[in-house]
Order: sequence, then structure tokens, then C-alpha cells
Amino acid sequence: MHPIVLIENPSENDYAVIHHGINEYAAHYGLAGTGGYFFAVYDENKKAIAAISGFDNFGPAEIGGLWVDEDYRNQGYGKALVEKAQDWAMVKGCNALTVFTLKNWPACVWYQKLGFIIEHERPGHANNSIGCYLIKNF
Repeated sequence: MHPIVLIENPSENDYAVIHHGINEYAAHYGLAGTGGYFFAVYDENKKAIAAISGFDNFGPAEIGGLWVDEDYRNQGYGKALVEKAQDWAMVKGCNALTVFTLKNWPACVWYQKLGFIIEHERPGHANNSIGCYLIKNF
């Protein structure tokens, strides 16, 4: 057996191995390949102040991560990025957008204000937190 190697900061080429393999496998079942998205906002100094990334998951698209710098929160960047992700998903033919967050984080209520509903809750996260899987159907 070949050794398993940890890559702390994987490159796009590292991730491409996964996407390529999944897409080849999906083709055997007549499924269109998955893909990923990354949208970012930069300030006047070309410093990232907000970003969202995710992927198509054979029906729904997922938000893998959303971040807005604290100095730029409550200015509409997060909502605009989620809308970009939703637009991307709709163009890809996805039927929903999903996201995971912790129930006691402000993001859980925030996503609900954007039209997401809690689809599933799972206890057992750090500090006795409950994980929430939210979905917004199109």
C-alpha cells in the first residue's frame, strides 16, 4: 500500500485530482460532472475582504465556506455572495443551495433570513454545539 500524505495547504491541482475522479465516476451513471465556484470581494488595496466557495453536489449546490472580514460585516457582502452562489447553482441546473453551520452561531439565523430552512440538526459538535444543515430550494 502506498503511504498516505497530509497536504496542509492543497493546491488547485491537488483538488483537481478529486474533481476529475468524481466526474469520471459520475459519467458511468449518466451524471453531469461536478464543479466548484469561488467568488471574492477585494478592497481598494486588493486585499480580500469577503469570499464564498462551494461546489455542485449532483442536485443541490453546497456552500463550503463563507467569510466576511469583521470590518465589512452588515454591509451586504455576505448576502451578495450567497446570491452569486445561488445564481451559479441555478445556471448549473442545481435544484437547491445547502450550507452547514452551528445552531448557536449568528449565521444560522442569518441564513434563515435569506430563505434557508433547517433540514437537519446533529448534536455532538465542539462545546456541545448542534450542527445545522440548511437548504434553500429553487
